[in-house]
Amino acid sequence: MRASNAFRVGLSAVLCGTLAVPAMPAAPRVDPVRPLDRNARAELMLQRFTFGPTASDLQSIRSVGIETWFQQQLNPQNIPDTSFETRMDVYPSLRMTQAERLQRYPEPATIRVLARSGRLPADPELRAIVSDQVEFYQMVQDNKAAKAQPATNSMAAPMMSGAAEKPIAQTTAQVQAQAVVANLEQTTPAMEKPEVDAILALPPNDRYMQLLHMPPAELIALRKGARGPLEAKLVDGMSPLQKETLLALSGTNRMMNAETQGARLLRDIYSQRQLEAVMTDFWLNHFNIFSGKDGQEPSLIPQYEQTVRDHALGHFEDLLVATAQSPAMLRYLDNATSTGPNSLASQRERRNPKNKSNSGLNENYARELMELHTLGVNGGYTQKDVTEVAKVFTGWTLERPYDGGDYSFNPNRHEPGSKTVLGKTIKSGGEDEGREVLHMLATSPATAHFISTEIAQRFVSDAPPKAMVDRMAQTFLKSDGDIKAVLLTMVHSPEFFTTATVNAKLKTPLEYVTSAVRASGAEVTNPLPLVQSLQQLGMPLYGCMPPTGYKWDEETWLSSSALINRMNFSLALATNRIGGVSVDWTPVITDSSAAIMRPVAMTSASSDPEAMRKESLLEAKLFEVPISAQTRSAVISQGNDNIAAQASQQFSQTNNGHVLTQAEKDAQQQDKLDEMMMGRRNGMQPAKAAGGVKGQAVVQRGLGATPAKMGPPPADKQAAAMAGLLLGSPEFQRR
Repeated sequence: MRASNAFRVGLSAVLCGTLAVPAMPAAPRVDPVRPLDRNARAELMLQRFTFGPTASDLQSIRSVGIETWFQQQLNPQNIPDTSFETRMDVYPSLRMTQAERLQRYPEPATIRVLARSGRLPADPELRAIVSDQVEFYQMVQDNKAAKAQPATNSMAAPMMSGAAEKPIAQTTAQVQAQAVVANLEQTTPAMEKPEVDAILALPPNDRYMQLLHMPPAELIALRKGARGPLEAKLVDGMSPLQKETLLALSGTNRMMNAETQGARLLRDIYSQRQLEAVMTDFWLNHFNIFSGKDGQEPSLIPQYEQTVRDHALGHFEDLLVATAQSPAMLRYLDNATSTGPNSLASQRERRNPKNKSNSGLNENYARELMELHTLGVNGGYTQKDVTEVAKVFTGWTLERPYDGGDYSFNPNRHEPGSKTVLGKTIKSGGEDEGREVLHMLATSPATAHFISTEIAQRFVSDAPPKAMVDRMAQTFLKSDGDIKAVLLTMVHSPEFFTTATVNAKLKTPLEYVTSAVRASGAEVTNPLPLVQSLQQLGMPLYGCMPPTGYKWDEETWLSSSALINRMNFSLALATNRIGGVSVDWTPVITDSSAAIMRPVAMTSASSDPEAMRKESLLEAKLFEVPISAQTRSAVISQGNDNIAAQASQQFSQTNNGHVLTQAEKDAQQQDKLDEMMMGRRNGMQPAKAAGGVKGQAVVQRGLGATPAKMGPPPADKQAAAMAGLLLGSPEFQRR
């Protein structure tokens, strides 16, 4: 333990000291900013417009040239992406329409309605899917002891007025559900082996139907009786849809959260359409939504993500309208329930107060539309403008919100009369009022400058050159918000390809995790442990509660604890201690034809030529330019498996020294994900260890999950530890 603490303290000093160097005052230089050569330009393009360079990316961009490569990436529809799409076969729900998804996997509000009404689907398979969850819901209602437990809520203060009610109620339901599950797990005996064997002997389709019709208690008994090697055999031979369906029996939102986030991470890592993936991430953060807002949001995210992706490289106004009408955004910022105070709906309520169903005027979307989506906080609007814009968007709602319904305009909820927004009169026109306001905001010079600044901060530096931003804003206005044209203006600006841009950005946790996986050439068979790693690093996907989204700046992410957490992750990744991910360094250190980095002086002498050889080969694999002598010395001197084992415990799958079974690993990962999505953790804080009651493993509650098996132990543990240190180095954490 002392060695581990010493390692953490020493490494923290090295990391923070090196990473802080660019921010420290430097001695005056005659030529502080220089243009980049051809190779450096190619490297910069990949660092900025992909989720991390790979060897194949470098070969491609050098082969066709920077301009051609960028033009190809600007037109992703022409780039084949079959290898990534094949990985999506395990997520059938993500290829369904929103209506199909909600019909097959109803969200919690629908389950409550079905439980109270007793009307279940006529289709036998759908009926079985719903019946299991209805029975579970009824068990929760009948559990008086769970109901008596005080509701706990560790969510941050509400991000806006009226936004806390649903998350608090959902958190209470989660507490009650966990109590029911705990009671069932403790009181249900394991199924006898002959019964388990009889189920395993069934053909896959028959086995699927039998599992599908099992009540919750019997499923728990089966899982207890089929632990170990038998567990995976329960779903052998089943189709991806059948496995997904069984997984959904433990809760549709659990399944949807895992699939949506896992698929997004796989796309960022493996898609050939890297610029599209990066820009989709940019706009998803700009138009942020929080998955834990309510029980339906997880089912709406797949369509929302696709909507943003479809417009990520198009025109800004089209993207703005698409997000405004997205069911996920309408629910997240509560515009779906906003009702004009003088609308027909409000007048009817005043005449008959007993039938009150409307929530009144809600200003959440109006405020964020101007402050975060378009004009910016200093965009020149007032509180009166916020109220007027909120009136404009009354009636922008959802049709059949719990049945997959899409955007719909309800004139009965719309506030009548003209409105005044930013000094301009918006004549009474129903739905068209909203389109007029969106057009006015999308074409505003303030919006052009705000969006251009955000793009430059994401791709250039935290404080991008003013001249560059001004050019981008001018292009934005002249091209009617053509995002491609704005990106081209940025890249073609004289300030872009300079030494001032290189390593000017500290990677966010998402950029760090994806770039480490891509650089290592790791094979991901189950992305859920990586999703959990992002949560531990402070950036869970769809986990930022306030509408501001995550920050891109160095100040947010640069701290000693954050950097040590990243180092722990990289060591766990490189030494195959993260489930569902496997990397092999043997080809790197045995390739006699590989380029060796040019010699750089060591800060301390090394008496191990073999360690130096391995480090040089690994460095050539992971970096285009030599790392510092200080980093190289630390890698060679500290590169051993003991250090890797100590540092990677944060991301390893153990519980108080007990090596978890596969079921327990999967359960801990899913429970951590669920807990974060219910708002029990602040999205900016590193996750605490999960695992239920201390010293007690959490039992998996869903069948059909892809096992998150760890890769084989490294053939060369020293090389793997060195690779982990290189991936956690200051040089790799910058882009």
